[in-house]
Amino acid sequence: MIDSQEQKPSYPKPYKPKIQEPRPQSCQHIKILDCNKPISRVFFECYHCRQGLLTECKGESAVQEFKVPCPTCGKTAIYLMTGEIVSTTAIPSPWDR
Repeated sequence: MIDSQEQKPSYPKPYKPKIQEPRPQSCQHIKILDCNKPISRVFFECYHCRQGLLTECKGESAVQEFKVPCPTCGKTAIYLMTGEIVSTTAIPSPWDR
């Protein structure tokens, strides 16, 4: 007969570091249209404020890098490799959450 007072020996639990979930990285939506035409269109969101933007680009190859400023927050919204930027227009974001 086993005495109810008897207990199994207890051992301390081994140290197990807590694994933290990785922080989600910020991403940027972008869609390129008409890339085979003289003027291509790039729809994207500002990296900082998520304002929707439409930029029209001219040029057949990536000649140089352009910083496209956001008209809403004034920061650099995106870097584009193109021949020339024709215009940038603020639009409602197609990816609005």
